[in-house]
Parts: sequence; structure tokens; C-alpha cells
Amino acid sequence: MRFLVAPDSFKGSLSSSEAAAAMAAGIRSAMPEAEIITMPLADGGEGTLDVLLPVLGGEMRDHICYFENQGRAHALIESARFIGLSLPSIQQPVSERGSSALGEAVVSVLDQGIRDIWIALGGSATCDGGLGFLTALGCSLTDEVDSPVSADLQGLLLATRINIEHLDPRLTKTRFTVLTDVQSPLCGKQGAVFVYGPQKGVKDTELAGMDTAMQGWAGLCEQAFDVSVQYEPGAGAAGGIGFALNLLGGKIVSGAQFVMQKCWFNQLVKTADWVITGEGRSDEQTLNGKLPMVVAQACREHNVNVALISGDVECSSLLSKAFDVAIPVRPAGMPVQDAMRDAEQLLRNAAASWADSI
Repeated sequence: MRFLVAPDSFKGSLSSSEAAAAMAAGIRSAMPEAEIITMPLADGGEGTLDVLLPVLGGEMRDHICYFENQGRAHALIESARFIGLSLPSIQQPVSERGSSALGEAVVSVLDQGIRDIWIALGGSATCDGGLGFLTALGCSLTDEVDSPVSADLQGLLLATRINIEHLDPRLTKTRFTVLTDVQSPLCGKQGAVFVYGPQKGVKDTELAGMDTAMQGWAGLCEQAFDVSVQYEPGAGAAGGIGFALNLLGGKIVSGAQFVMQKCWFNQLVKTADWVITGEGRSDEQTLNGKLPMVVAQACREHNVNVALISGDVECSSLLSKAFDVAIPVRPAGMPVQDAMRDAEQLLRNAAASWADSI
């Protein structure tokens, strides 16, 4: 029997490579004769660069991957490495966090003469509508008394004017490809603030006011750039950096589909009897462009069985229909922190038990 093991990372405990290795070891312990191909994947979030680096054959400098693609110099920037939730430097309140560091990374790439930039947007700690990002690229923001505002969420709450006169002119010749698993617009109940603000530290009582401020920010920017992009799918990614990249003409794509294409998933899936995927937690959000769901859709297209083995699985009728089997790794009653600590062994055991059952 031939298995294709293609998980995402188990955030906070295992990289996608470590998860794939644990799954493969579990299957092999139950079925020593099995043929197993491991294909660690990502969907534009944390770990995307680690997955793509060996495929692209690039060179890492200052946390940025430089590589050749179709005869042109490219760069891949993973936003989580600059403004990620898991960074030790992210200690300040969400209102004081901004996306400037990501903009500065883009400037460093432009300084290398590169005009093709891929940005993986997942895992950010910011919710500033891309204000800091645009500030680093030359925009200036002021409040109602014409004083400069800070390049963070607090600045967004105060900004009433934006000047793009000094925006880096090199951006007009730059092509951005934006990898994300988020389809949210910038504002509203499905937007950056209401959906993703709470996990970054925005209090429930602050959501409505911050979303109103985000709407004002959107109007300000769209008037200055003379475009209308706040409702584009993915504009709400990374706390609104997707919106900022849309303003600059960036192309937002499914991170999962992009990575799977680069890893030749669709070619290999045809040869498998089973595909095994997974993530730290699977629930209804998984259905909205997360890697396991995109893997499942590809499997259905090729009539290949697909198993979901995730840290936790909150079953729903839609999730059950997407996968032939859905298995939680964490035993009932085990504290989450204990499961994260022992994630490798628990994942191996779950994969072995499942393989033994088939």
C-alpha cells in the first residue's frame, strides 16, 4: 500500500517536517511493507519558508529566501519571521504592534535589485491594517492636528490623513505574490478585526470601535491610491496587510494551493492509495482554505482516500464529509499543554493505530 503523508505544522509543537516524520513512523510500525512518501506542506503561515526552501533551492540571508524562478531573481518573505505571534519580541499590547518590520524586509529586497517578491502572510501578531507596512515603504500618516501617528494599531485609530507622495518608486515595477489561507475582507463581521483580532489580544469590547476605525482607514487609503480593494478576498489577512498589498497591486493566492503546486503534490497524489494530512486543530475554520481542506479537495478530484489526523478535531457534518476518516491525536481528558509536549509520540501512536485498522 502506498501512502502520501502531507501535513501542515502542528503550531507550537511540531513543524510540518516533524509531523510528517512522526506520521510516517507510526504507519511504518503498523505496516512495515508500506511505501511511504513524506511531503511536508504549508498554507502561507508559519513554516512556509521551511517547506519551500529545499524546493526552490534558494539562499537564506537575514531570514529571507533569495532564489531564481523562470530566469528572474525572486525573494520569499515569511511574515511570521518578522511580525509573528511566536516571536519573543512580541510582548507589547496589540495596540502597540505594527507591521513596519515586514515593510522594512521588503525594502531590503528592493535594495538587492529584486522586483519579484512572494510574501507568506500567515501567523502575524499585528492588526494595523498594514499601516506600519506602508509607513516603512514611504507613506506618511498624520492625525487631525497634522501630527505624525505611530506605525501601529494605535496610529490607525488616530490617522486622518495619508500622504503617498514619497512611496518608494521602485514599487511600481514590483510584483507581489501574496500567499494566505484567509479569504476575509478587511472590515465587517468576517473581517480582520472581528475574526482574528481576539487571538491577537483585541478585547471583545474593543472590536466594534476598532472595526469602525479600520473602515475609516480603508476609505482613507482607497481615496489616496484611487482603488477599491477592501472587500477583496484576503484583504483581511495578517490584520489587514493583505489590504495594503492589494493597494500596491499585489496578487493574493491560496497559500495551500501555491505550496502544493511547487511541491508537485498533484502529480504524486495520483499514485497514492491514501493521503494523510493534519494540523494542530481542525474545526469549521479548516473548511475555509486551510491546508488539510485543500489537500482533501485535491484527493477527491483524483479519487484518492484521505485521512485527517490532527491534534484536536472538532467534528462537524461538513468536516466529516471532507475526509474519509478524522482522528484526534490528543486523548480525551489530556490537558492541551501535555499533548503539545508529547505531540510527536501521540501523533506517531495515532497514525500507527489508524494504519493497523485498515
